[in-house]
Amino acid sequence: MTGHASPAALRRHVPVRPTWRCRACAAPWPCSPAKLWLRHEYAHDRPALAIYLCLLMHDAIADATKFDVRVDPAAYFTRFITWTRPAARSPSGPDPRTATPD
Repeated sequence: MTGHASPAALRRHVPVRPTWRCRACAAPWPCSPAKLWLRHEYAHDRPALAIYLCLLMHDAIADATKFDVRVDPAAYFTRFITWTRPAARSPSGPDPRTATPD
């Protein structure tokens, strides 16, 4: 695991319901430390991480609607799911759009 935070410190970054703010830092959850920990925990099973966070996103939306909080589905998707995708890799070899002919 990279970074200076210990695994124990990262594990303290859990959501508080019904606000879905981090217990440790009060940022919207998942906060940056929670994302680091979740990436570490699910390093070998990214699909399971996305499924887990889909379930939590559903719970967060349900909690928000109980308190008449406006729900923007795209914002919730970005907050809970988008960051779980692996980073795009550059294709191997030269870019055919910029390669010079021989």
